[in-house]
Amino acid sequence: MRQQTAEKAAQATGQVRDKAALVAQKLREHAPDPVLEKTAQAAAQVRESAAKAGQYAADKAPEPLRETAGQAATAARTHRTPLLAAGALIAAVLLVRRSRGHRR
Repeated sequence: MRQQTAEKAAQATGQVRDKAALVAQKLREHAPDPVLEKTAQAAAQVRESAAKAGQYAADKAPEPLRETAGQAATAARTHRTPLLAAGALIAAVLLVRRSRGHRR
């Protein structure tokens, strides 16, 4: 049962990744260059702001909380594939529920 669920989750993850790549490619093909440039600038600014906010939070957080966060980050890096598969599975379930809700 667990193996079958993992296989379905991996398959769903692959499908979601492929669909996202296809959508991203179509957007790049149809978006004008100024829009792409502004998007890249906005993404860089968001990354920079997130890094600053993360550093500020790390500086202000008490030591026990930093240790726990570090352990959680290490565990997430170690188990990246199952976490991504679970996230994709949850996203797929939510999308299915949403599409069925609109039909009623």
